[in-house]
Amino acid sequence: MTKIAVIDDGPKSDCAAMLPEVAGAPHVYGHHELAGTEGFAPYEYVRDCEFVPYPEPMTGRSAAADGSFTHLITDNEYDLKRTARLRQDLGNPGRSPQSALSLRDKEMVKRTTEQTVPAARYARPETVTDLTGFVAETGYPVVVKPVRQGSRDIVVLHGDAELVEFARRHWRDGLMVEQFVEGPMYHVDAVIAPGYRSVASSGHLRSCPGAPAGEKDSSLQLHPEEKFAARLEEFLDQLLDAFETPEASAYHLEVLHTSDDRPVLCEIATRVGAHRIPQRTRATHWVDPLRTRLRQPVGLPVPSGPAEAEQVRGSISVVPQGRPVGAPPRPPFERIDHYEVNQAPAPGAKPANSSSHPCFVTVRGAHLDEVEQRAPQTESWRTANLVEPAEEAAGTVAAEVIRT
Repeated sequence: MTKIAVIDDGPKSDCAAMLPEVAGAPHVYGHHELAGTEGFAPYEYVRDCEFVPYPEPMTGRSAAADGSFTHLITDNEYDLKRTARLRQDLGNPGRSPQSALSLRDKEMVKRTTEQTVPAARYARPETVTDLTGFVAETGYPVVVKPVRQGSRDIVVLHGDAELVEFARRHWRDGLMVEQFVEGPMYHVDAVIAPGYRSVASSGHLRSCPGAPAGEKDSSLQLHPEEKFAARLEEFLDQLLDAFETPEASAYHLEVLHTSDDRPVLCEIATRVGAHRIPQRTRATHWVDPLRTRLRQPVGLPVPSGPAEAEQVRGSISVVPQGRPVGAPPRPPFERIDHYEVNQAPAPGAKPANSSSHPCFVTVRGAHLDEVEQRAPQTESWRTANLVEPAEEAAGTVAAEVIRT
């Protein structure tokens, strides 16, 4: 009998739709209140699920009452260590808590790969004095980031004024600081399992740390036949060789490319890339990374592999400079592949990071250069047509997914 426990980040990952062969088997603990959860057995919305331990004792009780779970899975990187710990407690095979942590903690990743791939100089400051000491040795700019979060709360310090301002904030444990590496950033998104491999690479137009300053969080797919795409895939393999990796997993790797042609590690996570990445991968390669990521650990069949790319895509999201705005209408260009309004930010909220964009758009083209030419025009149109929140509330903009 198949009995599955899922800690679900939702709402875009519909476990019931992605696991129809075992309908009724998943017991899902959800981060969000969802409608239409009849396919689950049962679905429990857990307020502050990321921070409370509720799923752990309840899964243990369920296992003791009517038999152990056959699979414990999650689609949320913040729950990877928790599901690994549950497997260990219940005697289930699979990824260990140490393995989950080793690819979750940014400092541990750098330490583990020091002899494997190039990375920026870094330190783990315990106090602000440690931070100022690192700056004195390396100079500005430096990047300060939490070691166990995604792109949340990343700060780039360019000089003493910004360091003084940073020192006015509440000091938090679990920070790391690293030397800023000049150069474009790329991300590699992969799903790897026995007999299965899907790897797609993209280049950022701007970086996530620039979001609060009004930069656009945007990236363009590389065609799989491009030479640098092959180098990035090789970099991923070299890095993963240093770790105890799960049998089936997704990876989101960020790599900087220096002016002297060196790929340098930024960070890696064992998850499907966020926001627009799954949508672009489905459109270009006919692979659904979210669906594949959930089905493989349960032993359910997935498509044999990515289809040959006939076109590539770039996605662009606008993050206005700390001012609340609403999304514009769909841009009036034929090359638009997908347009989506972001439902996550509260009405009137000021953008704080790369996930605070009011909307995003996906542009298609035959190759990277074509998408690179088309993206700025679309970006400029959207920036010029952002609306005030009052207009959005009045119904000027429909908050819905619009596809061609």
